[in-house]
Amino acid sequence: MSKVRVMHYVNQFFAGIGGEAKAEVPFGCFPGPVGPGKRLQELLGDSADIVVTVYCGDDYFSKHLDETVAVILQAVREQNIQLLVAGPAFASGRYGFACAEVCHAVSSTLGLNCVTGLHLENPGVETYQQYKDRMVYAFPTTEEASGMGAALPAMARFVSRLAAQASIGTPSEEGYIPRGFRLDKVKSDSGAARAVRLLLDKIGGRAFVSEIPVENIEAIPVSPPIGDLRKACLALITTSGVIPPGNPDGFRGFQNVRWGKYSIEGLNCMLDADWDVLHGGYNTDSMKKNPNYGVPLDICREMEREGIFRNLYSHFYATPGARGLLSVMHQLGKDMALEMKSNGVEGALLVST
Repeated sequence: MSKVRVMHYVNQFFAGIGGEAKAEVPFGCFPGPVGPGKRLQELLGDSADIVVTVYCGDDYFSKHLDETVAVILQAVREQNIQLLVAGPAFASGRYGFACAEVCHAVSSTLGLNCVTGLHLENPGVETYQQYKDRMVYAFPTTEEASGMGAALPAMARFVSRLAAQASIGTPSEEGYIPRGFRLDKVKSDSGAARAVRLLLDKIGGRAFVSEIPVENIEAIPVSPPIGDLRKACLALITTSGVIPPGNPDGFRGFQNVRWGKYSIEGLNCMLDADWDVLHGGYNTDSMKKNPNYGVPLDICREMEREGIFRNLYSHFYATPGARGLLSVMHQLGKDMALEMKSNGVEGALLVST
């Protein structure tokens, strides 16, 4: 029986190229295993072969996500890869994000199993859980890379099981991080009886596991009100997909990972300039005809002249918001807020699409 052909994705550090100074290194590849992949290959034994190691700088990946993913997918096809391993990334947020995105792209586009390793507080875990890819498995690791000796055996054992086409069990049985799937199973006793047992275990202080995964969304604190709106500078934010012609910032119609700001200085209405609309969640025809629906510059200029607020900021902020991952949207929001505050903006109007 031939060995399963594996691709290993690592960042610039684990590829042996360098640390932060090399975080802008673009995509590249080496034949066979490199760095931690050498130990991973030893652990895989005769079950699988790491035929190629691909790498990318952490900063480069986040800035060139689409094109990097495209060349990785092309390499998977050219090398006849059957399974992908990414990382482990431990607690490194940018590396973890890249691992989650590469696994998602390879799994959803090519239908391949993917295995990665992440510390439970790595932002990549949230990305992994929100994608909910049935063929992507992330294993918990320590915070530091000193836990490589424990992370690689767990990942290798699971890769070997996938290579052998073994039946894969639940997260508690296999050890991977839950993704929030609700699976149908046949039970010999009723739901009422199981619920009573669960309740008794909880009351009795005994260990118990719910049959229904519960997803908790972090509460976002409400900002204090603006003291005197008439003295405030306001900015407009839109997720409607209104952007300059030609899509200069390379937005995607859904699941964006970046934002842009565009000048409205000297404009009284969005119809005073040319705009395009890119969004994968609604019919954009009406927005293209009148982008004031997404960026209500016309009415805001009227309010500005009436003195309802001091002035409108010279630029509006935009990102197409369709199917955005919560973790990514949180980060984009933080980045926008910091940028606005640095420019004297005291409040923002987030326009509903």
